[in-house]
Amino acid sequence: MSVDMSIDSTEEITTKLRATQNRKARADIAGLIRQPGEIDGEPQECATCIYFLARRGWCDLPELDFPVDSDWFCKLWRI
Repeated sequence: MSVDMSIDSTEEITTKLRATQNRKARADIAGLIRQPGEIDGEPQECATCIYFLARRGWCDLPELDFPVDSDWFCKLWRI
């Protein structure tokens, strides 16, 4: 599934996340999906993100800090 990365910049997304306490709302803001996504036509998933803690099944991005599966994806994915 391709995620529209142009909707919000990373800075806009993280600003919104910092202002939101509700977990579901945070997942929505981050564009978290329960399947791999694509960036510039390349498949990406949480397992390849620097913020993914495999042993915990957790996104350690400070603004998200959320349980995730390795094959999920969000707009804040990083190498």
